[in-house]
Amino acid sequence: MLRLLNTLFCAALLLTVLQGAAAADSFKLDEPDTDVRVRRVASEVRTSGTFYFNGGGGKTVSHEVEAVAAFRYRERRLSPGGRDAQALRAVRELSLATAHTRVGEFDSDTELPADLRLMVTEGRREGVLNYCPERPMSRDAVDLLNIPGDPLSLTALLPRQAVDVGAEWSPSDWAVQMLATLEAVSTSEMNCTLASVEGRVARVEFHGQIDGQRHGANTEVGIKGHLLYDTEQRIIRTGQLSYTIKSSIGTIDPGMDATVDVTMQRELDDSPGRLTDEYASQIKLQPAPEDLALQFNASPWGVTFQHDRGWYIFQAILEGTPKVVILRMMDRGSLICQCNLSPIPAAPAGQHASLDDFESDIAEVLGDNLKQIASRDEVPAGDGRKIFRFVAEGQIQVAGNAGTVEIPMQWIYYLVAAPSGKQVSAMFAIEPA
Repeated sequence: MLRLLNTLFCAALLLTVLQGAAAADSFKLDEPDTDVRVRRVASEVRTSGTFYFNGGGGKTVSHEVEAVAAFRYRERRLSPGGRDAQALRAVRELSLATAHTRVGEFDSDTELPADLRLMVTEGRREGVLNYCPERPMSRDAVDLLNIPGDPLSLTALLPRQAVDVGAEWSPSDWAVQMLATLEAVSTSEMNCTLASVEGRVARVEFHGQIDGQRHGANTEVGIKGHLLYDTEQRIIRTGQLSYTIKSSIGTIDPGMDATVDVTMQRELDDSPGRLTDEYASQIKLQPAPEDLALQFNASPWGVTFQHDRGWYIFQAILEGTPKVVILRMMDRGSLICQCNLSPIPAAPAGQHASLDDFESDIAEVLGDNLKQIASRDEVPAGDGRKIFRFVAEGQIQVAGNAGTVEIPMQWIYYLVAAPSGKQVSAMFAIEPA
């Protein structure tokens, strides 16, 4: 009996040891939202490939593109604002955000303005949402900060449960969409693997393919890369990703066949900078509509206006001929409306252009498409400006595979005059439905 008891005891002890060894081989890889330690982040994004543009007559024009962008910032997590992607929130203090782009033979440089260096970043299925709690952003600033391989997106790839070396998992569909920055997804697949753990460094490898739409254009995104997770400090230390992107020519963006390579490095920062507990506590859990409004400055015209994020700048010619800013409104991938904004010759101080002349100009521009001027009203401004609204009704002809069809249209024109006599016109083209 004693021999049997000793045998059972040894077996139980061995089982306990084996279970302990198995548990020791499992690793919890996470970055909880309660971890408000400040991280210092450096990211570099390099893009190369070809852009495709409509050339008219059913033809396309292609241009080679090369771009490099660099970002440096402090970051700390904020309390969740919702579930899934919206649970990922952070506040950032940027010290560097620049991009240099060459399309064909044309170079352009973009830099985040000095007064937009504090940014709240929140997760969304279609990517990260950035807004400045202190002043409106521009569309250029929003596009610049749409950083591929954003740390919040990488955090969403981490497994929810402890995993062993060699274990595989598939992230949530919202996490895959967020990493691909697509507004709508038709098919997606993403596989992650805990490839190794050496010392305190866990290596997670991932690859996937996501097909869907961005700004109404069919888009294919392939993603592969890895991240290194510090098991002692419990943060993602580095991330390296390669995107392959193919998209058709869209309503807003050119077509694209490009590769985007991302390198991201993070470390804990002893100094919070401006990201103190007091500052973080002042950030609202949900952004107000005015927090998300974007601002466009047509400085050569002396014109500034705000718009919501459904509007995208399609073209802006502030100097030269014709002077025009063209904006397009998108909703769930569909083009809803186009706005053409242009300066018109100034009137004497306290006056404005003749309304009859303005109406005649509308009729001349629309030509045979015009059916009638349905209304002409003054919009109360209350600030000394004069605002007049004209609604024109008619139709346009659109050629398709089945022949030509007529589509009812409305053109809503505004004439805006400042007390100084400076004037601007805006035309909104929209289907009545």
